[in-house]
Amino acid sequence: MPLAENPIDADPARHDPDYTTLRDELRSATGADHAVLDQSMAELRLAEPADLVRFLGTHLAARAGIEAWLEENAPSGWAPPLQTGLITDDLIALGGLPAAFPAPPFDPGPSDSWLGPAYVVAGSHLGNRLLLAQAGTALPRDAQRFLAGKAMQEYWRRLRTRLAGMPGPDGGAGAIEAAKATFGHFTRCVALFGLSKSAAA
Repeated sequence: MPLAENPIDADPARHDPDYTTLRDELRSATGADHAVLDQSMAELRLAEPADLVRFLGTHLAARAGIEAWLEENAPSGWAPPLQTGLITDDLIALGGLPAAFPAPPFDPGPSDSWLGPAYVVAGSHLGNRLLLAQAGTALPRDAQRFLAGKAMQEYWRRLRTRLAGMPGPDGGAGAIEAAKATFGHFTRCVALFGLSKSAAA
């Protein structure tokens, strides 16, 4: 389940190997966290209705807390577009919301950096394009709002301008800590829905 940006989505305009941006630091520091999350959902096949419902339910549970935190902590106009409404509508189109719906609050720890969580959820649009292709014609057209949505893609383009600067005096530590907490939050929600590889085997 690709959640943050893919390394191939690099800015072709940057050619100086010594110029390190906050985006570079985030990508490097969270690569292992991203891999753990992807592996935890590797068994899902979105062309299967039951797997698609579990996938969307996991995202709904995870993003509810993240969206609420970003709405409170991101600067005005910089909170990512809400996705939970789209996911809810997709689940309704597929037959309804999960019977048991955990939605734990998001806690980024000591860091109050909004850029880390925004980086993770905004970068997810890259993975969504691949997942939509994976689901193919098995995915009803009225259940494609989340995977096919363009608002997050447009937001990602804007967010990249904020991530293109130098990491800052702390080397981006605050944003990195919050981004890693975001990946951890998603991974815990995967476990809540019983989607780990061991559970699916």
